[in-house]
Amino acid sequence: MNKKRKYMEQLACLMEEEKHHLHRYACYKIGDADEADDILQEMFLRLCSKSHLLAQVDNMRNYLYRTLANQCGMLLRERQKRPEVSVENLELLQLEEFIPESFEQEFRLINRLLSEIPAEQSEVIRLHIHGGRTFADIAAILDAPLPTVKARYRYGIDKLRDGLHKHHLD
Repeated sequence: MNKKRKYMEQLACLMEEEKHHLHRYACYKIGDADEADDILQEMFLRLCSKSHLLAQVDNMRNYLYRTLANQCGMLLRERQKRPEVSVENLELLQLEEFIPESFEQEFRLINRLLSEIPAEQSEVIRLHIHGGRTFADIAAILDAPLPTVKARYRYGIDKLRDGLHKHHLD
């Protein structure tokens, strides 16, 4: 078997293993399940066309998530749909809005809450919760020290908790 075919088969197997987490991560990153499907398919095809470069990748799983994060980021920049939400608007939310009835409502709620914290913290939270990645994986994906990744997660969760707690006390 030639090397190109070997790497394509490894890539296909890994994407099959990770498809649930990859799709979930993309859905929560961009807010649309159909577009997440499209991005994953485009990413797979793009990686297949560059199979000769895959031999240079140390950790294929982390490479997939980094590539997916980049693809989602490019789509968001193209759409320029990432709304800015102020803290004042967070306080105006009704309790019913914290019980989403659909993916779209859940996405809007999560995106609203994550938009209130620094991007570095929200990205770590998305990769850990929606992408199912370990902190070590996230450190490799973001090319950041492990303690930094853990701290970003902890601080981000604390800020989200404080924001929700403040809302329920008012």
